[in-house]
Amino acid sequence: MTNSVTPLRQASRLDGWNDIVGGAFGGCVVDAAAQRFAGTLGACEIDNLRFVKIKASSSKVRRWLRDGPSSRSGSALLHLQMAGSGINRQGRREVRTDTGDGVICDPDSFYGIDFVTPYEMFVLELPLARICLRQPAFDLERAAGQSIDPHRSRLLLAFIQAAWTQLDCLADDADWRECVSRVALDLALRAIGQSVEVTGVSVELRRLVMDYIRIHATDPALRTSSIAKALHVSSRTVQGVFERMSTTASAFILDQRLRGAAERLRNERGRVSITQIAYDCGFSDSAYFSRCFHKAYGVAPRHYLKA
Repeated sequence: MTNSVTPLRQASRLDGWNDIVGGAFGGCVVDAAAQRFAGTLGACEIDNLRFVKIKASSSKVRRWLRDGPSSRSGSALLHLQMAGSGINRQGRREVRTDTGDGVICDPDSFYGIDFVTPYEMFVLELPLARICLRQPAFDLERAAGQSIDPHRSRLLLAFIQAAWTQLDCLADDADWRECVSRVALDLALRAIGQSVEVTGVSVELRRLVMDYIRIHATDPALRTSSIAKALHVSSRTVQGVFERMSTTASAFILDQRLRGAAERLRNERGRVSITQIAYDCGFSDSAYFSRCFHKAYGVAPRHYLKA
């Protein structure tokens, strides 16, 4: 949930561009007709949503061409085309993108993009846990390589472009950061929801687990075993739900509690003690809460609204 901005990086040669892109997206290799190459890349992270803006010459991008990732990222990517044209390939799907179009990508599986013209794009990285909390039916393996609703894609892109021009003001305003993160996620989920719907027993179980945590997140006794007992399944079954999202039940519960605490801090603004907020959000130890909050948000709870 940290908030950071990566300075804009530029390249005038293909080898330099490969260094920049490879640093931003592990396993990426770019090929072009000549070593002379123009490319710029900037990135920011707002409340664990990552935004990357890219402008570059026509080229071919391949990810995980040789080796796969050493571990799952726990994220889904949305490629949003601002200008130019490209052809996205993942799995058995091939999607042509023009200005305003968007594609869902699995960052942990091979994919390729042929940019047939110079291009500009945003890449939005979304944590799977936040997607599945809101859309339990989402399955990245089945969604990867699909285009998203074009009208909603354009609205999402317009919002991100506007927010990108105001990054300076976001740095000093926790309320604005939360607002930008929430709206970007809402728009992204609505765009995804128009494209992907999966049903089945595993989806229903995920929905039950997500709903149970949503209702009981403030219970200090909430853990894998209590969820399993309440839903009449094994602890291993509950663990499997979170493995599909590349996280754990304890990490997910902690994230929900911290988000609830951050919202309380924004709303209460000193009218309720930090210790009381910690207890109300499911923490039994205020010192532990402060450590977890600082790790997630980069500041102590008492400094959160000043960050």
